[in-house]
Formats: sequence, C-alpha cells, structure tokens
Amino acid sequence: MINYRTLCLVIGINFSAFFAQSQNATFEVTLGGFDAEAEAAFNYATDQWSQYLISDVPIKVHANLVTLLPGQLGITFPNGEKNFVGAPFNDTWYASCLANAITGTELNPGYADMDIFINSTANWYFGTDGNTPAGQYDFVSTVMHEICHGLGFLSLSNKDVTTGSFGLIYATDFFPLVTSFPWPELDTLPSAMDHYLSNGSGTMLLTFENPSDALGDEFTSNNIFCISEKVLNAHGGEAGRIYAPSTFTLGSSMSHWNEGSYPVGNENEFMTPNAASGHSSQVPGPMTLALLEEIGWEIDYTIDINTTIQPDESPIIFPNPANENAVISNLPVNASWDVVSLDGRNVASGANNVIDCKDWARGIYIVRFISDRGAEIKSSKLVLN
Repeated sequence: MINYRTLCLVIGINFSAFFAQSQNATFEVTLGGFDAEAEAAFNYATDQWSQYLISDVPIKVHANLVTLLPGQLGITFPNGEKNFVGAPFNDTWYASCLANAITGTELNPGYADMDIFINSTANWYFGTDGNTPAGQYDFVSTVMHEICHGLGFLSLSNKDVTTGSFGLIYATDFFPLVTSFPWPELDTLPSAMDHYLSNGSGTMLLTFENPSDALGDEFTSNNIFCISEKVLNAHGGEAGRIYAPSTFTLGSSMSHWNEGSYPVGNENEFMTPNAASGHSSQVPGPMTLALLEEIGWEIDYTIDINTTIQPDESPIIFPNPANENAVISNLPVNASWDVVSLDGRNVASGANNVIDCKDWARGIYIVRFISDRGAEIKSSKLVLN
C-alpha cells in the first residue's frame, strides 16, 4: 500500500455574477515533465471526470511529474474562493473550480484551479483499461483521486502537537513544493467539506473552539464521520467514516474515507488514503459523488462506467429504455446486480438475467454490477418509460 496526500490552498476574490450551469465540464491541462504515454493517461483521467461534472467554466489543472517522498504517489494543492455571491456557506473556502461552477463565472483568471504533483519515481502503469499488473500503480486512478481533492474533497484541518485547527496551514508545511498561484491566508476558516464532519456522538466539529486541544483530540480519535444528507442517502442511511488515525498527517488525515471501512474492492474505496499495487480504482463511488454534490457540484448520474471488464465482455441491458422488464446479457458468472434511484435509494437487487421493473416509477435508475468478490465492475443507466 502507498499513501496519497493533499492540501487545500485557497484564494478569495469576490464577484457579483451568478449563472446556471448546463454542460459537462471540460479541463484545460498544463503538464510538466510528462512523456506522451503519461500525458495520454492524464488526459484520459480528466475525460472520466468530465462525464460526472457539470460546469460551464473550464477546470484549469497544472500538473508536474516530480520526485516526491518515498511512499507518496501524489499531492494536490487546490486553489479556492470564499464569500462569493451564491456561496452555500459564508466564511468557508471552496475549491475555485467549484466556485466557478456554482457561479458560471471564472473567478480566478490567470491562475490554475489546482496544482497536482505526481511522483515520477513510482512504478506506474499508464494503461487506461484498469488492468494494472502486479507491482505497479495505476496512473489513471491516482490522477482521478488527486483531481477529486482539487474539486473540494478535502478538509482544512491541521494539528500542531496537541492543538487542532481549521485553516492554519502554511506554505512552509510543504516546502520545497511551490504552487503556481499565491499562497493564501486561510484565516482559520473551514473548507466546504468540514461543514459535514462530526464525531461519533454527533457533535459537529465546527462547533469546537478553533484552534483548540479539544479539536486536536477529535482529529486523531478514529471516530469522525461525514453526516451529509446526500452521503447518508447514498450509503444506505449510514454516515461515511472519515480517516482520522491516532497520528495526524497533514493532507491525509481528515481528507479521505476510512481505509478500514472501505477496503480494496469496496465501491467507496476511491477516496481512501492508500493505493494498492496491481489494482485500479477509476470509479468515484456513490459516497464520493454524493459528497461532491453536497458541497455544491452538479453531478451527471446518467453515464455508463466500465472499469474492470472489456467492452465486448461488458453486461448490457436491453431494452433500454424499458417498460416492464429489462434483460441483462453478458452477466459474468457469479456476479450480481443492484439498482439505485438517482437520490440514492436501493430499488432492487438480484443475480438473474431479468430486472422486473413494471412497478417502478418512470425515470432514470443506476444498475450496478457486482463481482463475486464484492467489487463493482460496471454501472449502467436504465431508463424506465
């Protein structure tokens, strides 16, 4: 296993326009130190994210292949905005690409939305098919993970000896890495994600004195949860458990799902802190998408995602749109499926080749195909007329 780390850096610029979004997001990418193979894999990763995100403003990414510390695959520094017109919370830092998407306006012209540093010394697999060989790390999975931090999946928590804080993070904490945009004064303010974090007793972390030793104790309690309503709906009514180990690591602690709760093969493993060699995780998973939606992203749930099986082996649903029944062809041996509505409700499950949907409400559903090991191998849209 190997560790991801991220840090949110933010810059606040006020504005006065607010427009609705209508199209899938596009990316403007600037790369340093990449050869053709790495560049193709990076662009593939941004294309995958484009399928999920709605934004009229391009997402600007600077990425560099550099030597990082042993055990690190990538580090992300998102730019950001606070107190903009239409912000869901005041005095809160939002990833700048999210603020741009909410407003339909580029609030940070001339600056990237995120800087991503990828470890050039890791043993990478640059293929895009997810069939990562033993001993190698899937480059696409790592880039997609780091981009997710840049979209706002992160906490601005830090701990100095015993004192925990939101927003007390400095450029010197990550020297010699330097961002392409000016390092901001974070003003002891939280990130958008921090608004949804609580301890096991249900006490929201933003109610603790900031900074304080009490807050520091919470950050290393191994007892922190995301209680976003959308995450609860996507996770069968259960809160998402946050990675908060007894030793605090800046950029890793509090900014991931808990590894033990969502291990390799779990549908929510995508944003856990460690990557396994010989394995890929190129699907964000329901909890991650739900949290991104909760903090303000508009998510396109009407896409097909094929991760671990090739197209000619992929389960196919027909007819689609359906009326009373849908038939599944190419269902792998011992695989099963479940169906969820767009609001995260479980609708049906089974292991046969027929989905009985005659009593369902008309609309769009997501069919998730699960391998005999419990891993999601594909998600498909099913439209019911």
